[in-house]
Amino acid sequence: MNRLEIRVLALAGVAQCALVVQQLARRGRAEAEPFQCSLETIVRLDQENSVAVLGGVDGVFSGLKELSRQRPDPSAIERLRYTIAMIGLQKNLRADPVASQQVRDALLAIRDDPEIEDWVDEGAIGAFSEVYESILSKLSPRIMVHGEQRYLETPQIPPQVRAVLLAGVRAAYVFHDQGGRKFQLFLSRKRIAAVAAQLQQSQAA
Repeated sequence: MNRLEIRVLALAGVAQCALVVQQLARRGRAEAEPFQCSLETIVRLDQENSVAVLGGVDGVFSGLKELSRQRPDPSAIERLRYTIAMIGLQKNLRADPVASQQVRDALLAIRDDPEIEDWVDEGAIGAFSEVYESILSKLSPRIMVHGEQRYLETPQIPPQVRAVLLAGVRAAYVFHDQGGRKFQLFLSRKRIAAVAAQLQQSQAA
């Protein structure tokens, strides 16, 4: 896989997280596979293979569908806003060595916790949520998630949303490492969509 394809794969990871966040906030639930695949990327910290970090095409398949969509639905603007915000938050976290090290140390502790057996169980989600809330939420931009109050006020949904936002920042790190920048979402939109479609087709072949 070439650098552009990996970059699009990483952007699909961010876009997938934006979609999952929207589903949680608007519907009170998210599709199980994208939710799990997104959270699993958070603890892949020492993996040099960026494709493996993201889980390959399968790991971000919903995000690839999102990027290759020819006719965005009316709620796509909200998802784009989340995507841009996660990329921006990644940039500011990267520029803060102290916060970056705090996040890494916290995630290593979570990864090595013998009591956590599944990255989508309540304990793991709570731990991911705490990392986001205690460190990332203090950086800019603060990501404002909009949705149904009946879901956003439950004990379960806000931690899930924060955990997925953390996963989105993780994918945004890979996007940046592969030369990805926010402006490409607008100036290279057609090229990104074409590569995303090709990656989907390669998986189906």
